Amino acid sequence: MSAQALIRLATRTDLDALCALENQCFDSDRLSRRSFTHFIKAEHSQLLVAELDQHLCGYVLLLFRKGTNLARIYSVAISVNHRGQGIATLLMSAAEETAIEHDASFIRLEVSERNTKAAQLYQRLGYHKLCDLPEYYEDGSSGERLEKRLHTNKAPSSSTAYYPQTTPFTCGPASLMMAMAALRGDILASRSEELRLWREATTIYMTSGHGGCSPVGLACSAVRRGFDVELYLSSDETPFVDSVRNLKKQDVIRLVHREFLSELAGLGVVPKLGVLTGAQLAQRLRDGQLAVCLVSTWRLNRNKAPHWVLATGADKRFIYFSDPDREEEFWNSDADFIDVPIAHSQYESLARYGKSRFSATLLIS
Repeated sequence: MSAQALIRLATRTDLDALCALENQCFDSDRLSRRSFTHFIKAEHSQLLVAELDQHLCGYVLLLFRKGTNLARIYSVAISVNHRGQGIATLLMSAAEETAIEHDASFIRLEVSERNTKAAQLYQRLGYHKLCDLPEYYEDGSSGERLEKRLHTNKAPSSSTAYYPQTTPFTCGPASLMMAMAALRGDILASRSEELRLWREATTIYMTSGHGGCSPVGLACSAVRRGFDVELYLSSDETPFVDSVRNLKKQDVIRLVHREFLSELAGLGVVPKLGVLTGAQLAQRLRDGQLAVCLVSTWRLNRNKAPHWVLATGADKRFIYFSDPDREEEFWNSDADFIDVPIAHSQYESLARYGKSRFSATLLIS
C-alpha cells in the first residue's frame, strides 16, 4: 500500500491534519500550529507529508544548518492506522533526497530509547549512533543521536570535548580551550579560564558592547600555555577596526593590536601574511594540528559579526568544525555543533570577515 502514497511539500491547508497527527502520535515535545506554520514557509526547513487516498498519513520535518553541509530530521510522525505499511521508509528516503538537493552530506536525528521500532528502522536505513542523550525529552526519557553520511567519504573521528561559550563575546576563548584540552589531557575547560582568556586577548572595543578577541591576543595566550602556534593573517591591517566608527576607539584598537604584536614577537612567534585555502587547512588538520578560525556569521545566520570556531578534522571534501555558539533555535544539542561538515570551497567563503575579507587562522599543536 505504501507505493500508492504521495510524498509532497506541506501547505497551509495541511495545518489541521498536521496538528491532529501530532496530537495522536506524541504525548510531549509536540510541535504547535505556530511551529508548523513557520516550518512550511521557512527557507531553512522542508516539511514533507505523505498522502494516501487524499488523507494525510505522515510527515517528516527536515532542517538545514545555514552555511554547512548538515541536515537534521527534526520530527517524523506516522498515523496509527498507517503504520507498518512502509510510509516511514518512503518519508525518510524523500528526506534524504531533499537533503542531497540542498547540498547536505550528513543527516542527523534523535530517537527516544522507548521508540525501539523507530530505532530499528533507522539502523536498517544506515544510521549509526553519535552519542547518548540523557534525559533529553520533556518526559525525562533519554535518547540517542544518530547520523547518516549521504556520501561515501569517511568522516574523521574527533576526541574534542565540546565547550559552549557562556557569554556572547567569548567564542574565541571557548574555541581555544577546546583545542588546548584536546591536545593536552591536563587542561580542563572552565568558565574561569574562558573569562581569563578573554581578558588576555580582548580587543577592548567592537561594534557594540564588550570587545571581541584578537587573533594575535589568542596566539599569545596559547603560547604562554606551552603550545606551538602558527598564526596566519590575510593582511597586516588591525583586525576589526573598521567595525568601530568612533575615531578615539579606533586608536585604542590599533594601540592594543600593536601591543599584542610586540608581545607575540617577544614569545618568539611572528604572524605569517597569507590565507590558508580549504585544501591547505585540511592537510594541516590531517597532520594533527587544530585550528581556531575566524569566520563571518553572515553565512551561518545572516548576522554580520566576527566569530571564532575550532576546526577539528578534515577529509578530501570537508572540514569539520566545532562551533561554541549554541544560540540557534531547534539546533539544540551539543552534538549539533560538533564536527559540523563544511565543504572546502564553502569554508573559504565562510572564513572571511568584513569589507576587507579579513582572514585569521591560528594553528595549534
